Amino acid sequence: MKTIFFSLSSSAVYRNLFFFPESVFTLLKEYLRAHADTRVVIIVPLPFRNKYMPFLAEDNLKEQIIVEVIDVPMKKNFFQQVFYFIYSYLIFTGTTRIMATMGARLDEPPAGGRWYLAPLKSAIARSLGRSAWIKRRVVPWLWLIFFTDRPFAALFDRYNPDIVFMPHLYGGFDTVLLGEAKRRGISTLGMPAGWDHLDKYFLPLHTDRLLVPSGQVRRMAMQHQAYLSDQITVVGFPYFDFVTRKEYLLPRHAVLTDLGFREDTQYILYVSGSAYCPDEPDIIERMLQWADRGEFGVRDVRLVIRPYQGGRKQDKQFDMQKFNRFAAHPRVVFYRQEFWGDRERTKYFLNILAHADVVVGVYTTMLIEAAALDRPLVAPAFDGYRTRPYHRSIRRFEAFDHFQEVLASGAVRTARSFDDLLLILRRYLDDPAVDERERHILRERVCFRLDGKASERILAEIFASGHSL
Repeated sequence: MKTIFFSLSSSAVYRNLFFFPESVFTLLKEYLRAHADTRVVIIVPLPFRNKYMPFLAEDNLKEQIIVEVIDVPMKKNFFQQVFYFIYSYLIFTGTTRIMATMGARLDEPPAGGRWYLAPLKSAIARSLGRSAWIKRRVVPWLWLIFFTDRPFAALFDRYNPDIVFMPHLYGGFDTVLLGEAKRRGISTLGMPAGWDHLDKYFLPLHTDRLLVPSGQVRRMAMQHQAYLSDQITVVGFPYFDFVTRKEYLLPRHAVLTDLGFREDTQYILYVSGSAYCPDEPDIIERMLQWADRGEFGVRDVRLVIRPYQGGRKQDKQFDMQKFNRFAAHPRVVFYRQEFWGDRERTKYFLNILAHADVVVGVYTTMLIEAAALDRPLVAPAFDGYRTRPYHRSIRRFEAFDHFQEVLASGAVRTARSFDDLLLILRRYLDDPAVDERERHILRERVCFRLDGKASERILAEIFASGHSL
């Protein structure tokens, strides 16, 4: 029996590879029905057992799709923590600097509160981090020495996999799984689950093949993670196969009716950044004032607000408190549901996104999804009615390494004041074709091919990597 190990260790992996029609998982099931000599062992962390087990059950493929639930303790001893600290800061990008010195959320200290270690972290990157030999040889060798627990060993003994596929390399679960495959010399294939993972910290182990969604992430894999060019294949964003499917697109009037808007309404979709951006209510309040006073012209302009849907309960509560005062405003509609993972809810939200006249978001992945649908994009880069110091200002997020190509494309208009924001919104509401060329550049640099075939390319790479399959 030919065997593929396939980890499902984060909700982003579920979004990328499982939940939608024509996903990698769907295509894999079609392959298994035609190849009775192949099986897939899906490895799920213990906390995700109840979340994903019902979806993964396939009665007619129960001999070929096997789900294994594994508890992998992530607590590190003192020596592991020291080694983890050293190898993590073999890179010190703009993203790392923000996380290490300023922090992403205002309510939390940067990097565990040890902001004073930032010079040491930077020094590690500027010295040890300059050596590809250390990154490619020394760190993987030492990792196998320091991290001796082998929670996956029995699983490997039982199934003897031909290839191990890890689609969330940034996660500790996949790192430990990769370590077991390395110890046994088994072929490995990996992906980052998000476009913003490879510029944060150095990852200690390399897969034999790395799949990335775009040339931008390929650059980060080579520049920051020391992958070689011939180890990397660009495949596209797999869940964009779902985002860009034309058959899911409803007529604009149907979306407006569902939202309770008139047919001549134009609407701005505001995507929240939650605890990253405490001053968002100021921006929303001013936009509603402009609409009430007719400063956008004679048009009926309204707002759809998508509060933050991050996994942390406190972030969701923060957004609820932040936006509650707008709940009764006649120009505001909230979309509060989590949608990735539920096909119908996702289709509905993607229609809201696809028909938005402008998308406003603060350095969020949603801007990339909106670019894939050719929506006008705006990023407010100011702190509402106040002026915060840089280390607590929304302006700091412009230093994110993964946003550099986005900003350089010119596809996202940056508003640095209320006056800027009003002028940009007026221009886009008057003519949504403004910046079409720049959005095309952004799609080429950051989205790769929007041909609906990214999942097919990933599946082809899985079988190409498992030479005996």
